[in-house]
Amino acid sequence: MAILDKGDKVLVVYRRMYASDMPHYFVGTVEDFAEGLAAVSGYSWEKEQFAGQINMIEGIRTKFVPIVSVTVLSYLLPREVEIERLVFETLGRDKLWLTDRARFRMNIAERTSPTGGAAFED
Repeated sequence: MAILDKGDKVLVVYRRMYASDMPHYFVGTVEDFAEGLAAVSGYSWEKEQFAGQINMIEGIRTKFVPIVSVTVLSYLLPREVEIERLVFETLGRDKLWLTDRARFRMNIAERTSPTGGAAFED
């Protein structure tokens, strides 16, 4: 059994190497996976430096993501999530949610409260 299968949905968070680095995210669907490297098709997101908003970079793209790397954090998302509907929302200074604004939301802030995490809401 592979750690990832074709059709799995993932969130990739590129680790900030320096304090001045802006957060960068990638959300997509696994196309293939072998030896710790995943081909993922989806959308890139970047945090705007001054306003702090996280904006999607236009256009779908395929990236090769090293799943076993110290430079990325990879999260497996529920297969039911429609990546085209996902957005990032902020709440205050310490909450960052990946959400479809319907049933799915996941707290991906660098610092989280004990009640953080991922959940489908009824």
